[in-house]
Amino acid sequence: MHRRGQRQLVVATALTLVACGATGGGGCGGCGGFTQYPQGTYAGPKLDVAGAVRVSQQGFAYLNSDAGVRTVLDALAPGGTLRVPVPCSVQTTSLLGIPLLQLTIADEGSLFCTSESCGQMDGRCTSADLPREVAIRIDSLRFSPKSPDIVEALIKANVQTGVLHIASQSTSACFLAGGGRIKCSIDFDTGRAAPPVTDLALNIKLVVDTKWDRLLSLEVSDIGGTSTCSGGAMPPSCIDDADLLLTRPAGATCNVCNLGQIGAVKNLLIGQIAGSLKKQLNDAITGVNCAPCSPTGTCPMSTAAGTSARCVPKDGGPGECVDSATGACIPGLLGAEGRLGLGAALGSLAPASTELEFAFGAGGATSATTGQGATIGLRGGLREVRPAACVAPANRPMPAAIPLPDFDRDAPAVGYDLAFSLSQQLLSDALYRVQQSGALCLELGTETAAALESSVLATLLPSLELLTEKQSVPLRVLVRPVNAPTVIVGEGTVTNGQPADPLLLLDWPGVELDVYALLEDRYARLFTVQADLKLPFSLDVKGCDQLQPVIGSLRNAVQNVQVKNIELLAESPAALAMLVPQLISLAEPQLAQGLPTFALPALPGFAFRIQLLRARGVGRVASTSTYNHLGVYARLYPEDEACPAPTQPMQTALTLVSREAETVRIVGLGTQPVSFRVDEGFWSMWQPTDDFGQVVVQHPRLKLGGRHVVEVRGLDGRGGRVEFGATPAP
Repeated sequence: MHRRGQRQLVVATALTLVACGATGGGGCGGCGGFTQYPQGTYAGPKLDVAGAVRVSQQGFAYLNSDAGVRTVLDALAPGGTLRVPVPCSVQTTSLLGIPLLQLTIADEGSLFCTSESCGQMDGRCTSADLPREVAIRIDSLRFSPKSPDIVEALIKANVQTGVLHIASQSTSACFLAGGGRIKCSIDFDTGRAAPPVTDLALNIKLVVDTKWDRLLSLEVSDIGGTSTCSGGAMPPSCIDDADLLLTRPAGATCNVCNLGQIGAVKNLLIGQIAGSLKKQLNDAITGVNCAPCSPTGTCPMSTAAGTSARCVPKDGGPGECVDSATGACIPGLLGAEGRLGLGAALGSLAPASTELEFAFGAGGATSATTGQGATIGLRGGLREVRPAACVAPANRPMPAAIPLPDFDRDAPAVGYDLAFSLSQQLLSDALYRVQQSGALCLELGTETAAALESSVLATLLPSLELLTEKQSVPLRVLVRPVNAPTVIVGEGTVTNGQPADPLLLLDWPGVELDVYALLEDRYARLFTVQADLKLPFSLDVKGCDQLQPVIGSLRNAVQNVQVKNIELLAESPAALAMLVPQLISLAEPQLAQGLPTFALPALPGFAFRIQLLRARGVGRVASTSTYNHLGVYARLYPEDEACPAPTQPMQTALTLVSREAETVRIVGLGTQPVSFRVDEGFWSMWQPTDDFGQVVVQHPRLKLGGRHVVEVRGLDGRGGRVEFGATPAP
């Protein structure tokens, strides 16, 4: 198989096994501020089960359908045929009562050779002996998981060797059958006797390499069906003896090839073909899943004492990293490793210098259950590039280990083909690292929120107008993240259009906000508030391949408010405490831009696409209502079919019925569940209309002055918008 064919084979197999999540970093290529690192650069903490990917029993059924098999076969055997080179090798066997007889298999000699003088059947393997190419025409392919960590690929194939030559090293080996060197010609063709195919069972082992950072390594551990039939075994599960023709070539004096006791020779040949096929497939797998050398020629450091890697140049490229002791490729990262600039991702809201380093890829743990499915862990972690001066440094202990999630237990009723998850531990640790990097030391001004003028607070803070002499002046809000937020993963269920349990609850205690106004050409602090924030979020599926962050009700999102530094204002602490939701809502549009709708990457070369089904909590923690993982379920469908759940937005006219404080009522979409957003903030979770078919929009930002835009959409794709100013609607 040529090199490109090998790479196609492994990409097809590896992506299939990890649910198309092994992108080699390509999945993050569109992230703002992302820089790819060479493998092994990241040296921070990691979690073994930072996430997981699963192919379910239903998913394996799809992979075994015509569309799924066509995808893998096109990569495995372009044109339907896999060509495997069988090199010259010396094997030891017992023949005609002669123990430890050494036979040279595929003793072909040089190109166009027909005699011992150029190496054919001279009983030796030299550099002149060219490999014999064996044609394996694949008729069908079927995948199935096997406990505890195997994915079996059952291939029905027609195998044709052409004429292969075998010779003994010693001339004395044939003293009972005519003398001279044993020389035989063998021709193996599974089409010679019915059935015309044989079954080859490739056991692909999902290995967690403990020497090399517990990364996933795929290897062909065994190939079943590669021995001649005996006892009760029948073709095609074994090699039919009638498929092999063993003859004595012209000029050979030894008569062994004409005798009936040739089973040992046939088994040697079949074993050699099987061994070559196994090596070919393993070379293909490791050739792609082999860690590349860095641009400077360095390789990752081993996590095992006394083990090192070296760079081996290859094909004029950067080379591949191999174990210095064994010469075997060390596993490459099926994932991404690099640096993310949070300032670039969140725009001007976060300091430009805030950055995180991370590594995330397949490894840590694997599991396969016969007849049910296979799960591969995602090992990863992250850390701040530099601690920020705006937060107090803290030491965070590594979380306790958690098991791989049981996706089947929490699966949707319609079933699923693929699922993937991120652990609650990783999500909370990511927020801790974001806080330590300074990315949550936010500063809001008119450059980030145009509405941040004193006039928008005039009706809520009458004494502010006295300070500004009824002029509208710029305000600034500084967010001081005294503590790091954490994430609680819930079930994420929806009842009658209302979220019964949020998918994600962002718990951020002790946040401090300083509010400043531009007074007499300098910013003066008006007041400081401290509060606990509990923000409910979920992930909404749009179309087939998009996930959109949505937010729940903010009515009880602000708790335990304390106010201080209020000397410049006449309002009471209680009145100022009521402003916290409005102040936080000013940052919402910018945050929504930093966490936009994102789509799964395309899978070029595959005959299927992914349809997302739903996001929910996976792996419930005993005796609680929380979960260890945020999971997303999906199904597969043929690439030549349209998305089963297309998004077809249609604009429709909406009418503003009433407006009071932070509540507006809108009609125009009937009685279907609806979602809304205010001033380009986050979309809300789906909710029902009221008894009169009105959309009830409640949002703290609506209490502020200025113009507002409310957008509403329905489940049927219809949607529209209404705009209104500071004067309440009649």
